[in-house]
Amino acid sequence: MTRLGLVVLLLAAPVVKPAPAKPTAKPTTPPRPYVPAVTAPLPVLPSIARVKVTAAAGTISVVEEVNLPRGEWKGETLRFHIAFGAPGPRAVDAHLVEVGDGSLEPDDAETGEPLATERVPRRPPSAYALLGKDAMAGFVVTVKPDAMTKALASGNMAALRIRSIADATVDASGATSAVVRLGSARGVPLTLGRIMTGPAQRAEAELCGPEADAHPLAITVPGKPRQPDAIAPVLSTRHASDDLCVRVWTP
Repeated sequence: MTRLGLVVLLLAAPVVKPAPAKPTAKPTTPPRPYVPAVTAPLPVLPSIARVKVTAAAGTISVVEEVNLPRGEWKGETLRFHIAFGAPGPRAVDAHLVEVGDGSLEPDDAETGEPLATERVPRRPPSAYALLGKDAMAGFVVTVKPDAMTKALASGNMAALRIRSIADATVDASGATSAVVRLGSARGVPLTLGRIMTGPAQRAEAELCGPEADAHPLAITVPGKPRQPDAIAPVLSTRHASDDLCVRVWTP
């Protein structure tokens, strides 16, 4: 073939373009399961059975136990908003424990069943308000029907045990302070039962908030006498906006 023919052949050959690179597939996030908004009133009337505040080693631990009687519960999943506000605790866990027949609070030895928690910036429509205010950041705790049925079996009442650990804030007097969120249900402030501490030299408790009655509340300190002028928390005048402020002095 002559040089001219070779050139003509090359010019006539089709131009083969490289295949376009396939786009890299982006990882997909599985869709969140749909949870319907709660529209009916809370089927149980909760009360706060016990609050225990323990200060030690630069941290403060708060255990809050909320009684959940059977009430009008018909086997549905219950989701509760537990508010703490910002910055919130370092760690939180939740358990559902049984309350024995005739008892007012769960036994300390009961470990119960661990519950799923989900951090939220405010109360979602799918959760009932329980502790704290709707606009506060906190956690949603989900109580599934089988866990509730098991906890109600012995006495028709369960307790939601919420345990939180936060960095301690110590004031000039040496007291470690904690703000414990209270709440309301069906428009009624939750009844507040016992307040207690871990080992401490002394402790003080009172309601705090814009409408709070600042009368000292009785708080149990192991091995220490009760404040003579303190009233039982269950007899205190409660408002939906109240929180519980506790100060603990440790050795």
